[in-house]
Amino acid sequence: MTRFDTQLEDLLAPTREAGEARGPEGSPESAQEAFEPQAPVVEEPDLSQVRALLTGPRPAGFGEVLVTEAWSPPPPPEEDEGEGPVDRQREWETRQELRQLGLLRERPLLTYDGRTELYWGQVREAREEADRAIVDPYTELVVTFADADIDGIPAHRVEAREYGRAGEALLEVGRAYVAIGRNKSAQGVFRAAAKADPLHPKIWWHLGVSHLFARSNQAAAKALRRSLDQAPGDFLTELALGVARYHAKDYPAAEDCFRRLAGGAGLRATARSMLVCSMRMQRKWDDARVELSFLREAQPGDWEALAVQCLDCVGRGEQKRTGPLRARRRAKRMWQSLATAAAGAIWIAYAVSQDLFREQSRWVTLPLFLLVVILARTLRGISGGELPGEFGNAEQGLPCWQETPWMRHRKSEF
Repeated sequence: MTRFDTQLEDLLAPTREAGEARGPEGSPESAQEAFEPQAPVVEEPDLSQVRALLTGPRPAGFGEVLVTEAWSPPPPPEEDEGEGPVDRQREWETRQELRQLGLLRERPLLTYDGRTELYWGQVREAREEADRAIVDPYTELVVTFADADIDGIPAHRVEAREYGRAGEALLEVGRAYVAIGRNKSAQGVFRAAAKADPLHPKIWWHLGVSHLFARSNQAAAKALRRSLDQAPGDFLTELALGVARYHAKDYPAAEDCFRRLAGGAGLRATARSMLVCSMRMQRKWDDARVELSFLREAQPGDWEALAVQCLDCVGRGEQKRTGPLRARRRAKRMWQSLATAAAGAIWIAYAVSQDLFREQSRWVTLPLFLLVVILARTLRGISGGELPGEFGNAEQGLPCWQETPWMRHRKSEF
């Protein structure tokens, strides 16, 4: 044996001993598997520390789909020594500007997409695990469809033909249709079930919720009112009715619903926060502050931070009507209006000088239309009317009921 063979034998000895120790598994295939790269282990996020569970519509194709987001608390702010007291309104304005410019990166911890049938069960599991989270009403409504019997649709259709069982069977079919994303078909099934059994409160409730998911707030309120007449005092029915009226901007009627539900824990605390929003939109500043003083004590969850955010929003709304913020806001909008009017005048002068109105009128009307829209928006700002985006969130993960996708215009992905 040469010197090279001796050195090679010494190098291979540990590997051979390890193979002998493994016994029959110490084969070349096993050695190859040992050196294959292993996939990284992805840890499941801890939902027990989630700050809020929020559900809203998102563009999907030519329509919308429900999406539930789990938001975690933001990182603690860095302490700046030597500075004076923080102007919370200025801080809010800065954050809103960063949001509009896309420079403020806020991402949810988890997102559940309603395009899969697993969505409803996933939201229920997240709801159970995130026991300290602020939960909006829509998330609670989504959870109720987690036990829909999708596989039993054919059996329920057969059962619907039996005498006296049509209402209950069609109700199960409609619930399954909602779970598989056929919301419009579900509404037709629920109407047929209501015709078969008009005194069944659950049928009217599901019809109202299906309208609510489709943003048909007036139809939802009508169906939920029928359900509440047949089952007075039902919490989820009253909550869904209050939400439908709130999104229809019938704030006095929404206030009546939320006032009966307001409390200091869980969904009752959510109802109190929406009661505050209903009062704020009616300019009941002092009543809203009283309710916020109770909301600070709500448990569990980060309700104190939400109460502070809402208190800032109430103060901001009052200042826009009577305080110095109104004057600053009006001046800003007035300059924007003057700039828009000047741009329109310049364009009209140019169009007249080039005879565009006579020769190519179609290319003139579009810029003029855009100028009119911008001018109307700035005039609304001068008049004191609040614009979308002037309510707003102060921190990541805190809901603002006026800034949810439900309050915005319907959008498609295209």
